[in-house]
Parts: sequence; structure tokens; C-alpha cells
Amino acid sequence: MFGQNQVSDRDLLKAINQRIARTGTSSQSKVNVTVQQGTVTLTGTLQHAIQRSPILKAISRVAGVRRVNDQMQHVAKKAPRPDIRQNVHLPKSTLLVESPGVTATEDQAVDLPADEPVDEQPRPE
Repeated sequence: MFGQNQVSDRDLLKAINQRIARTGTSSQSKVNVTVQQGTVTLTGTLQHAIQRSPILKAISRVAGVRRVNDQMQHVAKKAPRPDIRQNVHLPKSTLLVESPGVTATEDQAVDLPADEPVDEQPRPE
């Protein structure tokens, strides 16, 4: 008879939460799970994008899950790392370039686009 082997949403929610805990990603993420007639909806945040796959794989293997609606967001923590030089984007500006023995005037200034890096070479002494 149809419906005899159905898992209640409450039991399904409990099993899913246990599976998520076993993936080892729960301490670094805040995933909220809701279940309605076998459809699982995931909301919340992931600290690392790589956490998504193990969570989805674990949930899809739970008996009774009919569909998974993934609405989790990846929100990376932006902590500055002092050991990495940051790329600096300067607004478009006028650059005066001088060579030894040659002095540039305003008429000889070069406009550089903001997104092109300026390759600075040390001056020979």
C-alpha cells in the first residue's frame, strides 16, 4: 500500500541533522534544515564553498528524501593576511614620467586606465 514506507518529516529532519553533523562541516557553517513532505530546504551560510558538496551528498543519501532545495550562501570571512601584498587599484590619473636628462611637461603626461598595473622599475643610480 502506498505511503507505508514513508518517513515522517520529523524523523527525516532528525536523520538529516545527524548526517550533517557527521560531515564535519557543522562547526564552520550555520545550516538550517526544514522538511516538508520529503522536500528538504537548506538555508544558512557556509564559511567555505567546499562544504556544500559533502552536505548535499550526505542529505541525498538519507532514506525518505525526495528533493533537496539548496539555498545555502557562501559567506567567506575576509580577514586581512599580513603576509600577502594586497592589490591596489588606483583611480585613473595622470602620470608624469621623467628620464634622466629629460623633463616631462604637463603636455607629455600619459593617462593610464585604472585597472592596468603600473610596472615600476627602480632607477639606476
